[in-house]
Amino acid sequence: MQSIRLTKHPGAFTLAELLVTIIILTVLVLLFARLMTSATATTALASKRMDADANARPLFDRMTADFSLMVKRSDVSYYMKNAGTQMTGNDLIAFYSSTAGYFPSTPSPVSVVAYRINSDSANPSAYNRFERMGKGLDWNGSSTASVLFLPMTIDAPTAWPSVASGSMYDSTDPTQVTYEVIGPQVFRFEYYFIQKSSGALVQYPPAWTASTTVKISDVSAIIVAIAVIDPQSQVLLSSSQLATLAGNLPDYNQSMGPGQLLAQWESVVENTTNLPRPALAGIRFYERCFPLSP
Repeated sequence: MQSIRLTKHPGAFTLAELLVTIIILTVLVLLFARLMTSATATTALASKRMDADANARPLFDRMTADFSLMVKRSDVSYYMKNAGTQMTGNDLIAFYSSTAGYFPSTPSPVSVVAYRINSDSANPSAYNRFERMGKGLDWNGSSTASVLFLPMTIDAPTAWPSVASGSMYDSTDPTQVTYEVIGPQVFRFEYYFIQKSSGALVQYPPAWTASTTVKISDVSAIIVAIAVIDPQSQVLLSSSQLATLAGNLPDYNQSMGPGQLLAQWESVVENTTNLPRPALAGIRFYERCFPLSP
Protein backbone atom coordinates (compact mmCIF):
# COMPACT_ATOMS: atom_id res chain seq x y z
CA MET A 1 0.00 0.00 0.00
CA GLN A 2 1.45 3.29 -1.06
CA SER A 3 1.19 6.37 1.23
CA ILE A 4 0.05 9.76 -0.01
CA ARG A 5 2.62 12.45 0.53
CA LEU A 6 1.55 16.09 0.78
CA THR A 7 3.97 18.66 -0.57
CA LYS A 8 4.09 22.35 0.31
CA HIS A 9 4.26 24.75 -2.63
CA PRO A 10 6.70 27.53 -1.75
CA GLY A 11 5.12 29.94 -4.30
CA ALA A 12 1.68 30.16 -2.64
CA PHE A 13 0.49 33.19 -0.61
CA THR A 14 -1.05 32.98 2.81
CA LEU A 15 -4.22 34.88 3.67
CA ALA A 16 -2.24 37.26 5.87
CA GLU A 17 0.14 38.04 3.01
CA LEU A 18 -2.76 38.76 0.67
CA LEU A 19 -4.32 41.13 3.21
CA VAL A 20 -1.05 43.00 3.66
CA THR A 21 -0.64 43.30 -0.10
CA ILE A 22 -4.17 44.67 -0.53
CA ILE A 23 -3.61 47.22 2.23
CA ILE A 24 -0.33 48.39 0.68
CA LEU A 25 -1.94 48.70 -2.76
CA THR A 26 -4.85 50.66 -1.29
CA VAL A 27 -2.48 53.08 0.45
CA LEU A 28 -0.47 53.54 -2.74
CA VAL A 29 -3.63 54.24 -4.76
CA LEU A 30 -4.80 56.80 -2.20
CA LEU A 31 -1.38 58.49 -2.17
CA PHE A 32 -1.32 58.59 -5.97
CA ALA A 33 -4.85 60.04 -6.07
CA ARG A 34 -3.87 62.76 -3.59
CA LEU A 35 -0.77 63.58 -5.60
CA MET A 36 -2.84 63.83 -8.77
CA THR A 37 -5.39 66.08 -7.04
CA SER A 38 -2.64 68.31 -5.67
CA ALA A 39 -0.92 68.47 -9.07
CA THR A 40 -4.21 69.34 -10.78
CA ALA A 41 -4.93 72.12 -8.27
CA THR A 42 -1.39 73.49 -8.62
CA THR A 43 -1.66 73.44 -12.41
CA ALA A 44 -5.04 75.19 -12.29
CA LEU A 45 -3.70 77.94 -10.00
CA ALA A 46 -0.65 78.38 -12.22
CA SER A 47 -2.91 78.66 -15.26
CA LYS A 48 -5.05 81.28 -13.51
CA ARG A 49 -1.95 83.26 -12.56
CA MET A 50 -0.69 83.18 -16.15
CA ASP A 51 -4.09 84.36 -17.42
CA ALA A 52 -4.03 87.27 -14.97
CA ASP A 53 -0.44 88.12 -15.85
CA ALA A 54 -1.33 88.07 -19.54
CA ASN A 55 -4.09 90.61 -18.88
CA ALA A 56 -2.02 92.95 -16.70
CA ARG A 57 1.20 93.05 -18.71
CA PRO A 58 -0.07 94.66 -21.96
CA LEU A 59 -2.18 97.12 -19.94
CA PHE A 60 0.88 98.34 -18.03
CA ASP A 61 2.85 98.47 -21.28
CA ARG A 62 0.15 100.70 -22.79
CA MET A 63 0.25 102.96 -19.73
CA THR A 64 4.03 103.18 -19.93
CA ALA A 65 3.76 104.56 -23.46
CA ASP A 66 0.92 106.98 -22.63
CA PHE A 67 2.51 108.36 -19.45
CA SER A 68 5.93 108.73 -21.05
CA LEU A 69 4.37 110.85 -23.82
CA MET A 70 2.17 112.92 -21.48
CA VAL A 71 2.01 116.61 -22.39
CA LYS A 72 3.58 118.37 -19.41
CA ARG A 73 2.59 122.03 -19.69
CA SER A 74 1.29 124.59 -17.22
CA ASP A 75 -1.39 125.91 -19.59
CA VAL A 76 -3.30 122.63 -20.06
CA SER A 77 -5.36 120.74 -17.52
CA TYR A 78 -5.24 117.18 -16.21
CA TYR A 79 -8.24 115.25 -14.90
CA MET A 80 -6.81 113.61 -11.80
CA LYS A 81 -8.02 113.21 -8.24
CA ASN A 82 -7.69 116.33 -6.08
CA ALA A 83 -9.23 117.91 -2.99
CA GLY A 84 -12.24 119.06 -5.01
CA THR A 85 -12.68 115.73 -6.79
CA GLN A 86 -12.53 112.94 -4.23
CA MET A 87 -12.72 109.64 -6.11
CA THR A 88 -14.21 106.75 -4.16
CA GLY A 89 -13.83 103.25 -5.53
CA ASN A 90 -12.50 102.97 -9.05
CA ASP A 91 -10.52 106.03 -10.12
CA LEU A 92 -10.70 108.10 -13.30
CA ILE A 93 -7.78 109.78 -15.03
CA ALA A 94 -7.38 111.79 -18.25
CA PHE A 95 -4.54 113.81 -19.76
CA TYR A 96 -3.09 115.00 -23.06
CA SER A 97 -0.48 112.75 -24.63
CA SER A 98 1.51 112.89 -27.84
CA THR A 99 0.38 109.41 -28.77
CA ALA A 100 -1.72 108.36 -31.73
CA GLY A 101 -5.50 108.62 -31.30
CA TYR A 102 -8.63 107.80 -33.25
CA PHE A 103 -10.72 109.89 -35.65
CA PRO A 104 -8.85 113.19 -36.09
CA SER A 105 -10.18 115.23 -39.03
CA THR A 106 -7.16 117.56 -38.97
CA PRO A 107 -4.46 115.33 -37.48
CA SER A 108 -2.25 116.67 -34.73
CA PRO A 109 0.40 114.95 -32.60
CA VAL A 110 -1.78 115.23 -29.48
CA SER A 111 -4.56 112.98 -28.15
CA VAL A 112 -6.65 112.99 -25.01
CA VAL A 113 -6.04 109.72 -23.13
CA ALA A 114 -8.35 108.48 -20.37
CA TYR A 115 -8.54 105.34 -18.24
CA ARG A 116 -11.48 103.97 -16.25
CA ILE A 117 -13.39 100.89 -15.12
CA ASN A 118 -16.76 100.95 -16.88
CA SER A 119 -19.59 101.31 -14.32
CA ASP A 120 -22.59 100.94 -16.64
CA SER A 121 -24.44 97.75 -15.64
CA ALA A 122 -26.62 98.14 -18.75
CA ASN A 123 -23.55 97.67 -20.94
CA PRO A 124 -22.55 94.01 -20.39
CA SER A 125 -19.75 94.09 -22.97
CA ALA A 126 -17.87 96.73 -20.96
CA TYR A 127 -19.26 96.61 -17.38
CA ASN A 128 -16.57 95.97 -14.74
CA ARG A 129 -13.89 96.08 -17.44
CA PHE A 130 -10.93 98.40 -17.90
CA GLU A 131 -11.32 100.90 -20.73
CA ARG A 132 -9.01 103.36 -22.46
CA MET A 133 -9.84 106.43 -24.53
CA GLY A 134 -7.37 107.58 -27.15
CA LYS A 135 -9.06 110.46 -28.97
CA GLY A 136 -7.04 112.18 -31.67
CA LEU A 137 -7.34 115.98 -31.52
CA ASP A 138 -7.43 118.69 -34.16
CA TRP A 139 -5.58 121.96 -34.61
CA ASN A 140 -8.66 123.64 -36.11
CA GLY A 141 -9.81 125.52 -33.01
CA SER A 142 -12.90 123.39 -32.47
CA SER A 143 -14.12 123.48 -28.85
CA THR A 144 -14.93 119.76 -28.93
CA ALA A 145 -11.98 118.22 -30.75
CA SER A 146 -8.89 120.28 -30.00
CA VAL A 147 -6.47 120.86 -27.16
CA LEU A 148 -8.10 122.95 -24.41
CA PHE A 149 -6.04 125.54 -22.57
CA LEU A 150 -6.65 126.80 -19.06
CA PRO A 151 -8.94 128.00 -17.60
CA MET A 152 -10.90 125.59 -19.82
CA THR A 153 -10.44 122.12 -18.25
CA ILE A 154 -10.18 118.78 -19.94
CA ASP A 155 -13.48 117.65 -18.39
CA ALA A 156 -15.38 120.79 -19.44
CA PRO A 157 -19.02 120.16 -20.48
CA THR A 158 -18.26 121.35 -24.02
CA ALA A 159 -15.23 119.07 -24.33
CA TRP A 160 -15.17 115.48 -23.07
CA PRO A 161 -17.48 114.99 -20.06
CA SER A 162 -16.97 111.26 -20.54
CA VAL A 163 -13.53 111.51 -18.89
CA ALA A 164 -15.27 112.35 -15.60
CA SER A 165 -17.78 109.50 -15.98
CA GLY A 166 -17.55 105.76 -15.57
CA SER A 167 -20.23 105.08 -18.17
CA MET A 168 -20.57 108.01 -20.61
CA TYR A 169 -18.99 107.86 -24.06
CA ASP A 170 -17.53 110.72 -26.06
CA SER A 171 -19.94 110.20 -28.97
CA THR A 172 -23.44 108.82 -29.51
CA ASP A 173 -22.28 107.43 -32.85
CA PRO A 174 -21.02 103.85 -32.22
CA THR A 175 -18.52 104.21 -35.06
CA GLN A 176 -16.99 107.28 -33.39
CA VAL A 177 -16.69 105.97 -29.83
CA THR A 178 -13.04 106.07 -28.83
CA TYR A 179 -13.25 104.15 -25.54
CA GLU A 180 -12.21 100.54 -25.91
CA VAL A 181 -11.85 97.65 -23.49
CA ILE A 182 -8.15 96.90 -23.00
CA GLY A 183 -8.39 94.96 -19.72
CA PRO A 184 -11.40 92.60 -19.82
CA GLN A 185 -10.42 90.95 -16.52
CA VAL A 186 -9.38 94.15 -14.69
CA PHE A 187 -12.16 95.21 -12.30
CA ARG A 188 -10.42 97.58 -9.86
CA PHE A 189 -8.28 100.63 -10.70
CA GLU A 190 -6.56 102.91 -8.18
CA TYR A 191 -3.69 105.38 -8.49
CA TYR A 192 -1.68 107.69 -6.26
CA PHE A 193 1.46 109.80 -6.55
CA ILE A 194 5.01 110.41 -5.41
CA GLN A 195 5.26 114.08 -4.50
CA LYS A 196 8.31 115.70 -6.04
CA SER A 197 9.14 118.13 -3.24
CA SER A 198 9.11 115.59 -0.41
CA GLY A 199 9.43 112.21 -2.14
CA ALA A 200 6.44 111.04 -0.08
CA LEU A 201 3.57 108.88 -1.24
CA VAL A 202 0.42 111.00 -1.45
CA GLN A 203 -3.16 110.58 -2.54
CA TYR A 204 -2.61 113.92 -4.31
CA PRO A 205 -0.44 116.98 -3.52
CA PRO A 206 -2.02 119.45 -1.01
CA ALA A 207 -1.86 122.24 -3.61
CA TRP A 208 -4.32 120.37 -5.82
CA THR A 209 -7.53 121.93 -4.55
CA ALA A 210 -9.43 121.68 -7.86
CA SER A 211 -8.99 120.53 -11.45
CA THR A 212 -7.63 123.96 -12.41
CA THR A 213 -4.83 123.74 -9.81
CA VAL A 214 -3.53 120.30 -10.81
CA LYS A 215 0.09 120.72 -11.94
CA ILE A 216 1.84 117.59 -13.14
CA SER A 217 5.17 119.21 -12.23
CA ASP A 218 4.23 118.69 -8.54
CA VAL A 219 4.66 114.92 -8.80
CA SER A 220 7.54 112.74 -9.94
CA ALA A 221 5.62 109.50 -10.53
CA ILE A 222 2.17 107.94 -10.74
CA ILE A 223 1.65 104.59 -9.02
CA VAL A 224 -1.12 102.42 -10.47
CA ALA A 225 -2.73 99.45 -8.71
CA ILE A 226 -5.14 97.05 -10.39
CA ALA A 227 -7.11 93.93 -9.44
CA VAL A 228 -7.45 91.17 -12.05
CA ILE A 229 -9.63 88.06 -12.10
CA ASP A 230 -8.95 85.26 -14.56
CA PRO A 231 -11.73 84.20 -16.99
CA GLN A 232 -12.40 80.82 -15.31
CA SER A 233 -12.96 82.49 -11.94
CA GLN A 234 -14.92 85.40 -13.39
CA VAL A 235 -17.74 83.14 -14.59
CA LEU A 236 -18.32 82.05 -10.98
CA LEU A 237 -19.32 85.60 -9.97
CA SER A 238 -22.21 87.73 -11.14
CA SER A 239 -21.51 91.24 -12.40
CA SER A 240 -23.07 92.73 -9.26
CA GLN A 241 -20.94 90.51 -7.00
CA LEU A 242 -17.80 91.59 -8.82
CA ALA A 243 -18.79 95.25 -8.56
CA THR A 244 -19.48 94.84 -4.83
CA LEU A 245 -16.11 93.16 -4.30
CA ALA A 246 -14.39 96.01 -6.15
CA GLY A 247 -16.17 98.50 -3.88
CA ASN A 248 -14.93 96.64 -0.80
CA LEU A 249 -11.28 97.07 -1.82
CA PRO A 250 -10.17 100.24 0.01
CA ASP A 251 -8.91 103.43 -1.62
CA TYR A 252 -5.36 104.60 -1.09
CA ASN A 253 -4.93 106.99 1.84
CA GLN A 254 -2.03 108.98 3.25
CA SER A 255 -1.37 106.53 6.09
CA MET A 256 -0.36 103.72 3.72
CA GLY A 257 3.27 102.96 3.04
CA PRO A 258 4.79 101.10 0.09
CA GLY A 259 2.91 97.88 -0.67
CA GLN A 260 0.25 98.45 1.97
CA LEU A 261 -2.57 99.12 -0.49
CA LEU A 262 -2.22 95.70 -2.11
CA ALA A 263 -1.78 94.09 1.31
CA GLN A 264 -5.14 95.51 2.40
CA TRP A 265 -6.76 94.35 -0.83
CA GLU A 266 -5.42 90.84 -0.23
CA SER A 267 -6.76 90.93 3.33
CA VAL A 268 -10.25 91.89 2.11
CA VAL A 269 -10.34 89.03 -0.38
CA GLU A 270 -8.97 86.56 2.17
CA ASN A 271 -11.67 87.52 4.69
CA THR A 272 -14.55 87.48 2.19
CA THR A 273 -16.84 84.57 3.08
CA ASN A 274 -19.97 85.23 1.02
CA LEU A 275 -18.38 84.51 -2.38
CA PRO A 276 -17.12 81.22 -3.83
CA ARG A 277 -13.59 80.50 -2.65
CA PRO A 278 -12.49 79.13 -6.09
CA ALA A 279 -13.46 82.49 -7.62
CA LEU A 280 -11.56 84.47 -4.99
CA ALA A 281 -8.50 82.27 -5.51
CA GLY A 282 -8.35 83.53 -9.09
CA ILE A 283 -7.89 87.19 -8.13
CA ARG A 284 -4.46 88.78 -8.48
CA PHE A 285 -3.22 92.26 -7.59
CA TYR A 286 -0.57 94.26 -9.43
CA GLU A 287 1.11 97.59 -8.86
CA ARG A 288 3.53 99.58 -10.99
CA CYS A 289 5.29 102.92 -10.64
CA PHE A 290 5.42 105.15 -13.71
CA PRO A 291 8.09 107.88 -13.41
CA LEU A 292 7.22 111.18 -15.08
CA SER A 293 10.23 112.62 -16.83
CA PRO A 294 10.57 116.44 -16.85
